[in-house]
Amino acid sequence: MSEASIHSLLEMGITREVAIEALAKTNGNVEASVNYIFSGELPQQQDSQMDTVELRNYPQAEEFVENARPSTENSSPSEAGSNHWPDPAPGYDDHHLVQNIKNDLQDPLVVQMGTSNSIMENYFALFALAVGYGFPHRFLKPDFKDLAYNKEWCEGQALRPRFRLKFESNETAAIVPQEELTGQDSLVLQPELLWQFQKLLAIQNTTTSRRKFVSSKIFTKVLEPQVIDKLNQCEHLHDALPSFIKNLSNDAEMCPGMSSVKDLLISTAYYKPPSETDMVETLVSLLHFMPEEYESNLYKMFNALLFPEEDSGSDSEDSQNSLGNLAPLITIVFDEMDESTDSPDLANGVEVPLEFYPQIYTEKAKKLLINEVLVKSRELQGEAHKALRTLSDLKSYQGKQIHSFLNSTLDFISKDSRLNQQLPEISVLTTTLEQLKEDLSVRKSSCMNEYKNLTHKINNDYNLSHPELGIIEAAKALGIVDEPYILTSAVLSPANYFLRQRNGQWHHVLTRSITGDVDVVPVTPKDVIYTIRLHTRASSETPLMFTYFKESAIESSEIIQETLQKNTGCTNFALKDRQALEESTGVSNHEDLIDF
Repeated sequence: MSEASIHSLLEMGITREVAIEALAKTNGNVEASVNYIFSGELPQQQDSQMDTVELRNYPQAEEFVENARPSTENSSPSEAGSNHWPDPAPGYDDHHLVQNIKNDLQDPLVVQMGTSNSIMENYFALFALAVGYGFPHRFLKPDFKDLAYNKEWCEGQALRPRFRLKFESNETAAIVPQEELTGQDSLVLQPELLWQFQKLLAIQNTTTSRRKFVSSKIFTKVLEPQVIDKLNQCEHLHDALPSFIKNLSNDAEMCPGMSSVKDLLISTAYYKPPSETDMVETLVSLLHFMPEEYESNLYKMFNALLFPEEDSGSDSEDSQNSLGNLAPLITIVFDEMDESTDSPDLANGVEVPLEFYPQIYTEKAKKLLINEVLVKSRELQGEAHKALRTLSDLKSYQGKQIHSFLNSTLDFISKDSRLNQQLPEISVLTTTLEQLKEDLSVRKSSCMNEYKNLTHKINNDYNLSHPELGIIEAAKALGIVDEPYILTSAVLSPANYFLRQRNGQWHHVLTRSITGDVDVVPVTPKDVIYTIRLHTRASSETPLMFTYFKESAIESSEIIQETLQKNTGCTNFALKDRQALEESTGVSNHEDLIDF
């Protein structure tokens, strides 16, 4: 496709992304592209060899993607074939490689992947790690005094603390020495997952900790039976992860002085079952999408999930589902492919934004704004269709270009000497034709301006696929949106994921398939966006998991450190872990310490 074709659509008020997509689908035909944008119809006879919109259309991404492809030089066929994740881009510092690590205090704690037989447990650990970068202080409030340190804790060994929960007759709980538990007290369910999670949080958030890697198996031995049943029965992450989230929140809420933790992790939503007349409220731990549901950006995927089809003709008030109360943490899963998957073919992949506004999908937003947006958008599209048809009528008649016909007529008159001898009549005809050209030009210009204004409103003020262009501001004015949700982790696979620290710095964590070495590399936000695009151009062999935290929910380091210092069990655990690392390496110099 030519840049001139793109520019022609841009002049009509159409966004560049929409223009490129439409031109790609219509083999560069501008008029067919305009028709496709507003009607969704493609030409019946279309060249199968369409132009594809590759990532090269995003110049910032090109260098990263080119250098992110696994190198096959000097590697065995088996090694090249087993790499399903990109190598780091140039500029990644070699000192971050695990075999040469200096153990910079600024490096984040990361999770080393387990075996392929424990893929779900990998995601459990990565979810817990994301929570630890968001609001760990909420899980650090219960103090068990002594978390029973052992050197193998990071590999999954789980010793029980010497202080336990004791439940009184009035259903209150207290943290007491284990010796006080007698008889039935000793059989009471204990928060074993929370104990292990606190160990992770202690190491993750202690500023002087030198441990930077823990195994994904750290939670395997402390899961509730219901979670283990899910692991044994479920094939997809979206079926198993909610049970882990519930296990974690239940463990925290059974502790003394704890408020509702479920509200941090679990949202609500409304839907209408076929047999019901009213909307039903349900709990939502995550939202998931199948590969067939990929769209060019995350908003489009949410639109398809929560809004009615534009051509359904149904009443949006009754037909659309919606979110209810939003938790500060929103978890999104892209399902992996299976034998029945129809793989998507997105040349640009899915744009997963760094800032997301799920508030526009709530029941409140639907009633106050979105229903009106849907109605107004359809009205404007109808008006734009009408303006486009009028413009087309002014340009051609019975397949002939009117402007060209008039110019040819005037040119013929000016050059024919016989006609020029009849000056009075010819002069009137010429004047009339010139006036007709001018009138047509004025009408076309007016129609084009009307069309541009309409398309500008459609593609900005009422664009649900890109609400950041107008809808978000309208939602803020109505009090629907207060602040964005921030992307904090992007897991492409257990061996390939991105983490965002509280200071905004992103790191890419990459496990090498042959050696098992782990690279922890600082990257830019653009690297995150474009790598996600690269990995969503087709369905993945592993689930993709994204976590979004509401901006104000990401607690400050000062609050977290204050809470951590009050928890003697966690502070002592982190101290013992540091001492154990120093003893195992025989090094006490902090700058030379290596984390095995």
